[in-house]
Amino acid sequence: MELPQKALVVLVVAGIAAAVPAYVAGTRFAAAPAASAAVAAAPDRCFTADAVTYQLSSQTGPADYRVKIDASSQSSSHADLRIQLVDKVDSADFALVDDVGAHDTCASSGVTRTVRVVDDAGPADLTLSLSADAADADVKLFVHSTRFSSGDAAALFAAMRRHQRG
Repeated sequence: MELPQKALVVLVVAGIAAAVPAYVAGTRFAAAPAASAAVAAAPDRCFTADAVTYQLSSQTGPADYRVKIDASSQSSSHADLRIQLVDKVDSADFALVDDVGAHDTCASSGVTRTVRVVDDAGPADLTLSLSADAADADVKLFVHSTRFSSGDAAALFAAMRRHQRG
């Protein structure tokens, strides 16, 4: 082989070797310990609005806002905030959209407020009614996220609204 052909073969082989780990990481052949470590070390889930960062917390310590999500249709009249989930961003009042490569830390130069979704038995600062077809909704929410569930996004929005309204 001539020198340019040998160089081309080396580049192709090196390119394949460099691509294999990225390919394997996205398949069922990925190492189980690495996958479980990624799940075990859940990233911080935050949303910043103005100078305040709202961090979803699953810890048992105190939270600035404890949010209860009540999905029953009978409770919508008792909810502090009624949120309708919509599937089109142009029909939403508020949208939370992120991507796979989204920022995973809660770096903030301002104030950080913690938000925790609590179950029915726990005390709550806010109670939400969350529905896909709420005719009496106070706000419409669109969520397209790899890190936040619809309930998480609704809890964040409720905490932001409460904080802004004092």
